[in-house]
Amino acid sequence: MNIPLGEGEVMMAPKLEARMLQTLSIEPSDTVLEVGTGSGYVTAVLAELARHVYSVDINEGYSEAARQKLMDHQVINATLEVGDAAQGWDHHAPYDVIAITGSLPVLPEAFEKSLKVGGRLFAIVGDSPVMEATLVTRLSETEFQREMVFETDLPPLKNALQPNRFNF
Repeated sequence: MNIPLGEGEVMMAPKLEARMLQTLSIEPSDTVLEVGTGSGYVTAVLAELARHVYSVDINEGYSEAARQKLMDHQVINATLEVGDAAQGWDHHAPYDVIAITGSLPVLPEAFEKSLKVGGRLFAIVGDSPVMEATLVTRLSETEFQREMVFETDLPPLKNALQPNRFNF
């Protein structure tokens, strides 16, 4: 189950957030990119686990509300930014971990290119009603390992890259 926010916007359910965090195996030395700040809850958990978190949200209101919550809880190793990261965000790359909190019909190559060698990327990829939670690990400069972790369904990020569709 996912949690509705505003029109057309949904937050990951806590169980899905937990599975994502578990899958990423975050280390204390990791630099993390979170795409979709939302309420800031996952940002706070990531900040507890990692060295630093860069979190990007397209919605300025969400980002500002999350910034206040993080300040209230003295989370100092998270940088919140407002922008459209649905097709990548290399502003602070390379990253050890990338956590994408909305689905993507197609996983843009830009995310994989923003990973350090050994880095991990979690993304929910595909079209509703069946999507694949996918873990991508960068093995070398040119090699990636992709593992389907489980199936789920989650609304796509705004402005997500769309696959080529067959038209009559």
